[in-house]
Amino acid sequence: MIERHQRFCVWAGFAFAPTLLIGLAIAGFLQPPSPALDAASIAQMFAEDRTRIRIGIWIATAGSPLLAFYVAALSHLIRQITQGHSPLITAQAVAGNCLLLEFIFPQMLWQAAAYRPERGADFLLMLNDVAWLCYVGIVGTAIVQMLILAIAILQDQRPEPLVPRWCAFLCLWCAFGVAGGSLCIFFTTGPFAWNGIIAWWVLVFSFFIWMVTMAYYMSRVCSVALLGFPSNLMVNSQ
Repeated sequence: MIERHQRFCVWAGFAFAPTLLIGLAIAGFLQPPSPALDAASIAQMFAEDRTRIRIGIWIATAGSPLLAFYVAALSHLIRQITQGHSPLITAQAVAGNCLLLEFIFPQMLWQAAAYRPERGADFLLMLNDVAWLCYVGIVGTAIVQMLILAIAILQDQRPEPLVPRWCAFLCLWCAFGVAGGSLCIFFTTGPFAWNGIIAWWVLVFSFFIWMVTMAYYMSRVCSVALLGFPSNLMVNSQ
């Protein structure tokens, strides 16, 4: 029963990813607007694209709570690896819960900007700035999750670890990949701006590569457990 719940959490949580990307694409935010745009341009964007932004961000916000299932699945995986005796389980859960809010709150700021686009241009610019700086710039919680998972995998005491050890190094690489987003607070143009290749695209790809990889291996652990085989044998044979 527990493994069936774990599988449900893995795939319900992973559904967060396509839902978020679809929502951002509809809103026109899959490629973020340039932080160099002036107040008049931002006000025009929220006025002209109001309906599209509201629908797209509504979809992204509706799908964001699905991330809670993924966080729960990661916590269960760490519990399996550490045999339920590590404070890393709680630390990962707390960081994941914060990450969930870091998606929802900026999205609601965009909704607020689109809700009354007749507000002053400077006020809309401020809402947009705060939303994007939070959305891209707050990466510490995701980094903490990735580091915790890497530590747990590397310290797995089984002769054949539950999750392949190379996944720990992937977690470290992805943590480094998303870290560039934190530098967006210093730039309005270039690769470190919130729409730049490092702060945005490297961050996005790193985060979703991490989600895809861990979803696959968490699902493999569940599948083997449901079949009644020692999970470390089949997972590490892949």
